[in-house]
Amino acid sequence: MMVESMSQRSQRVWLITGCSSGFGKIFVSAILAWGDRVIATARDISTLSNFAHCDDVELLELDITDSQHVLNDKVSKAIAMFGQIDVLVNNAGYVLSGVLEELSQPQILDQFNTNVFGPLNLTRAVLPHMRSRQSGTIIFMSSIAAWKGVAIGGPYSASKFALEGFVESLQKEVAPLGVNLHLAVLAQFRTDILSAQRRQSGRGVNSIRDYDAAVDAFQSRLEQTNGKQPGDPIQAVERIMDLVYRRGYFADQRELPLRIVLGSDAVEIVRDECQQMLDDLKKQEQFGTSTDYPSRGEVEKYE
Repeated sequence: MMVESMSQRSQRVWLITGCSSGFGKIFVSAILAWGDRVIATARDISTLSNFAHCDDVELLELDITDSQHVLNDKVSKAIAMFGQIDVLVNNAGYVLSGVLEELSQPQILDQFNTNVFGPLNLTRAVLPHMRSRQSGTIIFMSSIAAWKGVAIGGPYSASKFALEGFVESLQKEVAPLGVNLHLAVLAQFRTDILSAQRRQSGRGVNSIRDYDAAVDAFQSRLEQTNGKQPGDPIQAVERIMDLVYRRGYFADQRELPLRIVLGSDAVEIVRDECQQMLDDLKKQEQFGTSTDYPSRGEVEKYE
């Protein structure tokens, strides 16, 4: 397969959520360097001032937790900016940690509204446009938290597990219509997602002392990890762009994967979790299949 050069192809239009920092901000710069156009979004558009005077960039105030009606209207405005949306990157999100007994229902709902329902609602708003063109790519930012749950990390992990399940199903619905969906399973990358300003905790004045040791160990790991994550987010963005542009590793692949696993620790965790499941399944095979109705041959043996 021949990969198009920048001079040979028409410009793609990307819609990116959460562009004020982290991966979103890096995406905008990388896409512009490649020669494409970007609709950069944030809840507070003033945080995007660095891109305000860039060619091929439009800024859009967008809160992915808004109602479907509002998101539909925002997508209509986004399409009007450049006439189309070729790539949607559902990047916006945050990490909520906490013990289930201490977390409130509104806190968990807020986590799911941002990390699950928001991306799905925005995708629902974009899909009619992509279906009508029989073309489009949608990237969902997942995490190793969708593959390995840890104590105190339940809210964030659950949101990513849920997102992966829905996207895996949705891919089968829209792939025949010319729309490509992908999950970027991210390792620990050196962004600000674990900074004190970005992290949210479910602990309050009514914290339960029985959980203190687990919470302290979790918070200690986050503090030790923050700023020292092994992953380079610039390289991760480049690998996702390789997927979209079918360049580099993906240049000669006829079929693209649903998931791309990014980061050495993500590769290790996903491999270990898959192997553990296979090992457990092998041990349980006879036990697991014992719940089936007897086959006709087995019934006949007893007649």
